[in-house]
Formats: sequence, C-alpha cells, structure tokens
Amino acid sequence: MNAGYVRLSRDDEKRNYSSIENQKLIIKQYAAEHGLVIDRWYEDDGVSGYIFDRPGFKRLMDDLDKEIDTVFVKDFSRLGRHNAKILLLLDEFQERDKHLIVIDDHYDSEASEDDTIGITTWFNERYVKDTSKKIRHALGAKQKEGTLMTQPPFGYRRTGKKKERFEIVQKQAEVIKLIYDLYIQGCGYRKISTYLTQQGAPTPSMSRRERELEEGRNTNRHVASFWSDGMVKDILDNDFYIGTFRLRKRARNTVHGKDRRVPKEEQYMFENHHPPVIDKTTYDLVQELKEKRTKSRYKGSRKQWIGSEIPNPFGSCLYCKDCGSKLTPICRQTSSGTRKYYICSTYNSKGKRYCPKAHLIEEQDLMEDVVNYIRMCRNALEEAIASYDISDFTAEQKTAEEKCSAIKETIAAAKKQLRILFTQKIKDLADNPGNEDLIKESYDSIQQDLTARIHALERKHNELKHTKPETPDRKATLHTSLEVIDDMIQKGILNRKDIEILIERIEVDENGMPEIELKYGLSGWVRYCAAEELNRRENEIILAAMQLIRVDDRGFTSAKYLSKQLTEMGYPKSTKSVQPYISMMIKTGMLQPCENKRTPYVIVKSAEEIEKLIKNFRKSCEPRQMEVMDDTGNLLASNSTLLTDNRAATCNQMAAESGMNDG
Repeated sequence: MNAGYVRLSRDDEKRNYSSIENQKLIIKQYAAEHGLVIDRWYEDDGVSGYIFDRPGFKRLMDDLDKEIDTVFVKDFSRLGRHNAKILLLLDEFQERDKHLIVIDDHYDSEASEDDTIGITTWFNERYVKDTSKKIRHALGAKQKEGTLMTQPPFGYRRTGKKKERFEIVQKQAEVIKLIYDLYIQGCGYRKISTYLTQQGAPTPSMSRRERELEEGRNTNRHVASFWSDGMVKDILDNDFYIGTFRLRKRARNTVHGKDRRVPKEEQYMFENHHPPVIDKTTYDLVQELKEKRTKSRYKGSRKQWIGSEIPNPFGSCLYCKDCGSKLTPICRQTSSGTRKYYICSTYNSKGKRYCPKAHLIEEQDLMEDVVNYIRMCRNALEEAIASYDISDFTAEQKTAEEKCSAIKETIAAAKKQLRILFTQKIKDLADNPGNEDLIKESYDSIQQDLTARIHALERKHNELKHTKPETPDRKATLHTSLEVIDDMIQKGILNRKDIEILIERIEVDENGMPEIELKYGLSGWVRYCAAEELNRRENEIILAAMQLIRVDDRGFTSAKYLSKQLTEMGYPKSTKSVQPYISMMIKTGMLQPCENKRTPYVIVKSAEEIEKLIKNFRKSCEPRQMEVMDDTGNLLASNSTLLTDNRAATCNQMAAESGMNDG
C-alpha cells in the first residue's frame, strides 16, 4: 500500500511553500508517472515541523508495520525540521524495511547515495530556528516598549482606534473590589468564590464570552459557570489592577519548548500604565495578609458568613505576650447581653501547665486602647500621618433603586447578546448547510446559559422592587489618611480593614494589658502604655466625682446620682461601677455611709475641705501612678491599683465562665 504524507505549519511562508492540496497534487503526479496510486493520505495542517508529536505523523508511523509499504513526501521539510530526528527517522525506515521517497530532494531510501542529506536537513532546521529567533526579537522589542497587544484581564477591555488603551469595565471592577474587601475582612479563597457564585457574579470566562458575542465572534472556549479558588487567587495576585503593565512574564529556551516563569526583576514593568481598579495601599495590604496567613496557616473566620458582623476584628494581630500564641476570640451570651473577649489559645486548650495565665482582654477595652493610641499618634504625628496615602476605606452603599437600575441594565445587555447570538446562528447555518447539527448544538448551550442568567437577574430584580429602599448613610469624603484617622477616632471603633492597615501586632500581658505596635514606624515615635492610659482616664473620673460632690448642695449623694451625672459628662458608668469611687471618697473622709436609703452617703466635709483634697489629688498625679491622699498627705487609695484590680477581676470572672481547666 502506498501512502502520502503532507504538512503545512504557521512557520512556513505561504509564498514559498505549497498548500496541502498542492503537495497532494505533486505527489499524485509523481506516483502516476511511475505507474502508482496513492492509497491513503496522512496530513498535519497548522503543526510545526520542529516537533514530531503530530497526529497525522503518529498515525503514519503506527500504521507503517501494518499495510504500508511506501511513503511519499514532497520534501524533507514536510517530514520535519529537526536535523537529528530526521536522520534517525531515515535509519528507522531502513531498519523497518520501508520505502521512503522524498520527491523534490530526489531521495529514495532504496537507492540513496546522497551524502548531502544531513546538510539539507540542517538547513531546514536552521530555517525554523531563524524564524523563531526573529519572532522572539520582534516580540522582545515590543515588550520593552510596552506596545505588545495582549488580552486584557477580567475588569478591563481594549479601546481606542488601534485598541491601544485599556478601559475599566465598571460592573466587573465592582466584583474585583468586592473580592479585595472580602479578603481583607478575613474571608478566604473558598468562601469568596462560593459567595460570588451564590450572588450570580459573572466569571471571567463568562465575561469574555459576552464580549465576543458583542463583537459578533463565537469561539469554542470553555466557559466556567462557577467561581473557583484559583480565579479569586489570580485576581488577588495580579498587580495589573493597580495600573501596572507587565510583559515577558514567561519565556522559552528552545523552539516549541515549555514556557518558564521569568523572575519579576527580569520582567518588563510599566507603572501607572492604565487606570487602576484597586489602590496600591489595598493591594500591598492584601499581599502582606497572604504572606501572613500562609505562615500562620490561617483557616479563615470560622462560623461566619459573608455579610454578617465580623466577630473578631483583632483576630489576625493579637498574641499572648508570654507564650506567643494567638488569642482566641470568644463570644458568650450572658444575662446582661453579649460579651466578646479574647483569651490565650494555649491556655484555653492546654491549661496552666503550658501558659500560666489566661491573658484575657475584653474586645471593648481593647478597642478603646487602640483608638486612644491612634488618637495620640494623630496628635503627635499629624504631618507624618498626612503624608501616607490611605484611601478608599469605606464602600459606597447603594439604595434599592440604584441596584434595580443596575440589574435592569445588565438584563438589557444580556438580551442584546441573545439577539446577536440568534443572528450569528442564522448566518452560520446559511454559510454551512452541511453542519446544521454541530452549529445548533454549539449555539444551544450558549443560548441556555444566557437565558438562565436573564431569568435569574429578573427574579433578583423583582425581589428588590418589593424591598423597602435602604436609607443611604452619609458618606464622608475622605481625601487623606489624616481624615481617615479622624473618622476612626470620631467613630470610636475600627473595622477589620482599619485594623489590618494600621496595626502590626498587639501583645497582651497576664493582666490583660495590651502592648500595641502600629505599622509605618508610628510606634517608634509615640510611646503608649495601656495601664498609664487607664490611669489617666480613671483620674479624670475620680476628679469629676470629687467635683460633683463638692458642688452638691443637698448635703448627701448616691451611686445612682453619681452614675447619672458621670454618664452625662461622657463617662458611662453604672451604679455598680461607681461603688469603688464612693469607697475611695469614704476613705478620704469626704463621705460617710448612712442607714437612711434616701440619703445613702452624707457629705461630711465642707466645700473648702473638698477643694483642698482636689488640689492634693492633682499634685499627686504622676504619669505612671495616680494616688489619692487625705488632707494630711497620707496615701488613701491608688487608682492604678483600682483599675488593675478591676480588670484582673474581670479576667478571672470570665476565665471561670469559660470553663477552662487547670491543666
């Protein structure tokens, strides 16, 4: 049996090399001149001759021992362009006793005495290598200049007369921003991908298919219906979203070899090349968090769904000062409400033998300490903080009407794509009448995806129409990091993103006192001690209580009265929490308990005597320890002892409530 082999690749110049049909014609004419007929054809169209893993060529070699006796090819370059492999192939034909005829190169394996075959095949190999070299040089020149046309990633499209610019696709950009925000809030790849799929967010391949349909193109590329962990990771890794254009990220060492990753320092990078979707601060924060989570084997915020309140805003930066373990967040329901606190994970799981103290700290106390520290940094380093570019901390809330309007636009765009799809389908059926089944099958799958998406969007639109419109909160325009800091201080509370941006590490000692380390080197400029800050606050409250007693002309006071007055002055205190201050006043001789419930504490000192006590109190105040003395100068009470005892008592009480063992 006689077989013919033909090949054409993209490496070949169409002017210099015959097409598949012309190669077949040349082989048929040669066979006819020698009284032969070609019984079977093997062909490879669009496959490089430098590689030998070609479908048609492999079938030819597999069938060589079955029925084929003679193989005809137009020239050696059609057989392949790898010098060494071609010479080995010629030996293989002779060993298998098969007849090979190469027409244009006048080669016949049964009567070959040509010693220049190696030179011919070497020239064929040089051609493909030279072509590859020219292509690499041309691509390299464009890469160096940043003019190479590449496919834009999810969130962008090309625009301009020559498609030379990148333009942000706003709806896709919102998905990208959401991914970054969710990751900073503590969500992992899996939780984010699941959430995006549930919300019906289009995947990158779905968005690419939509763009192709708008442009009147139809490809057979796979379209993913669900978000995957890899998609989320790629978006979080890609610095294209901060306006950086990278080229030569991969390269090949050999012709048709495998791509290898090029180190970042050897890539061609163009900063501020196109409009960013994500600010650089947020991107850098995400990269830092990824590295931190890898080292600490972070498992995400457990038992927490996206959209719910974050139960442990300090979960990523809070550590035990003694054993170095992370503090575990605990949320308990008590008779007075919900109590949130953090405790040493080693103590909580293994007991006192491994870490002697609970290192327990309430979330509210920790939040106050952090906000006060930030306030100190703000006052001391106003100019330094203002130089940092921290932006876009708050996500803009949309009303139900705005959401409905956005969904309607999406539905209209999807229906337009469906109409274009029908038009393209009719055109393809008319141009290819013999492939009706294949065309219908290809278009039907796309049509079903689009129709299902339109129905899902319409359902979501109807749900929002019957939802009471949300009242949008007033959104402060934060232009500088200083305004952001001021906004945090004014709110008196930080969210997960604020903490991730500002806090480097917090270590809690055995008394539940935090040592806070800020980022950007701020902690090196401003010294902060939680105990000293608590002392200062306690001194303010003690002073305020003494002044309230001095001006009280009723001659008596009560815990209820002091609690109400202190709360109105900005020191929220319950009647129970006021009792330690009353005890201090009794020791100074300022108050005296009374059995009459209407006048529980009689004021026994005059206004002048109380004023003298107040002056002594102010003189005795020192940065590290504030003490209360009587009019003779004797120490009666130390408010630092008071506050330490109060916090320690709270720690002991909560540790007991948590049911921890003693090892």
